[in-house]
Amino acid sequence: MSATSVAVEPAAADRRVARRVARLQRLATLLATGAILEALGIAALSAIGDGRFAMSADLPTIGFLGSIVLFPVVGALIVQRRPFTRVAWIMIATGLGLGMGLLLFGYGIVGVPPGRPLPLALDALVISQVFFIPSIGSGAAVLLLLFPTDRLLSPRWRAVALIAVGGAVLYDVGTILHPGTIGNDTTPGSPNPLAAPPAWAAAVDFMAVAGNVLVTAAIVLAAASIVVRYRRAESVEAAQIRWIALVAGLAAPAFAVAALQVHPASEMAFGVGLVLLACVPLAIGVAITRYRLYDIDRLINRALVYGSLTAILAGVFTAAVGLAQRLFVATTGQSSDAAIVLTTLVVATLYAPLRKRLEAFVDRRFKYDERRFGAYRDEVVRVLGVIDPARAAARLVGEAVRELQASGGAVLDADSRPVATSGSWPVPPVVRLPIPGGGDRLAAILVGPRLDGRPHDPRSVAQLQEVVGLVSAAIRLHARRPPS
Repeated sequence: MSATSVAVEPAAADRRVARRVARLQRLATLLATGAILEALGIAALSAIGDGRFAMSADLPTIGFLGSIVLFPVVGALIVQRRPFTRVAWIMIATGLGLGMGLLLFGYGIVGVPPGRPLPLALDALVISQVFFIPSIGSGAAVLLLLFPTDRLLSPRWRAVALIAVGGAVLYDVGTILHPGTIGNDTTPGSPNPLAAPPAWAAAVDFMAVAGNVLVTAAIVLAAASIVVRYRRAESVEAAQIRWIALVAGLAAPAFAVAALQVHPASEMAFGVGLVLLACVPLAIGVAITRYRLYDIDRLINRALVYGSLTAILAGVFTAAVGLAQRLFVATTGQSSDAAIVLTTLVVATLYAPLRKRLEAFVDRRFKYDERRFGAYRDEVVRVLGVIDPARAAARLVGEAVRELQASGGAVLDADSRPVATSGSWPVPPVVRLPIPGGGDRLAAILVGPRLDGRPHDPRSVAQLQEVVGLVSAAIRLHARRPPS
């Protein structure tokens, strides 16, 4: 197809694409409904059980059930607008997998002795373990690799996705075939019905450990990829990434405090971390629809400062209490409440200087723009993004590639040189639209093929033509303004 014509496909192809879109939208709705039913089934098992699988209205329960429901529901909502978005389908799979794992786990706990036996309860208990690492670990890694553009930064990052998937497979195989009894306090002495022969025990255990290490490494590398993406991102994409950074900046210190085993603070922190995990799909949904929160940089900055401060002080408090109690026991032969009082005074003394040092450290590496005119400034930037030729070109091609789900695109000047590009470039141009009134700097916009290989929807091309006309009119109007 010539690059000088608009790609308008036959009506039959258009109808096939429309039917495929409708099927995907119905499937997403059905899967989201299934996730809601999983959450209801988990609650029902808790209600009818003998107390070994008890759930209450606490933070961990809210976090688990919220993740099971919100990931698929928000993913399904995104699919209604962008049915081929991989991030949305990964979100749906994450929630469904987590729900299936918890549902099978609850069924297994309720259905094994000493309670009333249920069919295949022990098998369900074993199989439930294969859903958690792929859903939470591998799912998180792939989401970070693709968010927010739905594409990898480059082909070499595909290896990280393969590590995440391969690690999950190794862990699942090692868990399913683990010899001996099932290690759960509520099912003491229950043998694994799917256990491998004893001769394979060492190899099976190694697979589980290696899989866990690989998935953890994939998450770390995926987090590094989103940092690299943020450093290269344009304004809109950077704003989308900040939404995830806000939730992660709050969740990471919560899980850090939970790992310290400082009771009851750790239990509370674990629940808070799970609730924040359930907020991830909300952050993704808002970011993908490109709504922005003014001065969100400041929130992330403060979350990093005070989250780190909380984790450090909790660690100091735990270590100091243990050391002081040992000294009292060695000196007096018994523990003393004075150790807690003295440690509290030490922690209070450390608070102010430690906070200042953390603020300086975080500000050097994550400096936010402290603006008093955030909303007004953002409005001015949006206006310049339409009337300033350079900004208009970058914004136009970025929106065109995003909305048409294309592999790449460019705005050309009168000499056919790219003024602004987005996605992969160069790519075979299948859509070319002139920009009337754009002058020598903005002559035409080219859009490459779709990421999924399907033809461009003629309605989307027509809508892009309308937007190009509006941008052209804004530039012409700005060019005609009388000199000041």
